[in-house]
Amino acid sequence: MFNTQIEISTFIYILIFAGLLIVAFIQLINVWNKRDRNYYLNFCALLFSGIVYNLIEGLLPDHQFGIDILAQNILAFTVGLVVAFHYLFYLKKIYNLKFYEKISFASIGMAACMALIVLFILPYTVTKSLEVSRVFFLGFFFIVLLLMIIVVIKDQIKKIKEEKSAVLKIHYFIGIIGFLGLLSLPFNILVFGDNQVIEQSSFSVGFFFLTIDFFLYGLRKKELKKNIPIAELSARENEILKILLENPELKYAEISERLNISEKTLSTHLNKIYKKIGIRSKKEINEMSKSTRESIIS
Repeated sequence: MFNTQIEISTFIYILIFAGLLIVAFIQLINVWNKRDRNYYLNFCALLFSGIVYNLIEGLLPDHQFGIDILAQNILAFTVGLVVAFHYLFYLKKIYNLKFYEKISFASIGMAACMALIVLFILPYTVTKSLEVSRVFFLGFFFIVLLLMIIVVIKDQIKKIKEEKSAVLKIHYFIGIIGFLGLLSLPFNILVFGDNQVIEQSSFSVGFFFLTIDFFLYGLRKKELKKNIPIAELSARENEILKILLENPELKYAEISERLNISEKTLSTHLNKIYKKIGIRSKKEINEMSKSTRESIIS
């Protein structure tokens, strides 16, 4: 299409992503001075990465560009890895997906970069075989993601079962679908090769499900606030809860010092707060995603 390698389906996805980005950006402007603007900002960034992915993967490789095909393929796979990692980061941040607790997200990023170099760039540079290096690289990531999805599905299903709100059940379910969209990327390339229609379609579907959740954000905020009856708290209790939601990593000693009260007094306030809002401990607040905490206090 347009004398390039881009298929009509990929071009359509780019147009859809661009339209959604405009809508999301307008909403971002409307909430710029509000606390939950970070959610809209993160979603705009996700849509932009979706455009970049479809554009680069659709255009490259192309003999007409006058650039070495090997370099084009390395660039395409590097961009694909960056977009996939950003997509994974978004899922973890918005849906609070649980992976393996002993492995930090930074470690996952470093391992991904090393895998790109050792399993793709080096074999491809030496053998000049895209098929061989692609199998090594994508096979590794498919196995890793396959192991991760087991943990993700188990944790998300648990949340779905415990949640009473239909809107929040949908939110947790879309978290699973979003991760499956990521898992489909290495799988489809390994099975179908450079089939642009299948590869771009399966990955883009994951983005579109996340878009459904984006448009449900307002309803989700209302449901979350129903679950956390802030109106029942005193002014002091509201202040303490706000600190907990904004800074869940703070220790009780640090909170009491910030409020200039004793730890015993803080403990009394916390017992009342947890009883009123139905939260058993600070651990449950720590387990909330950042977007969930921002929704509650916005």
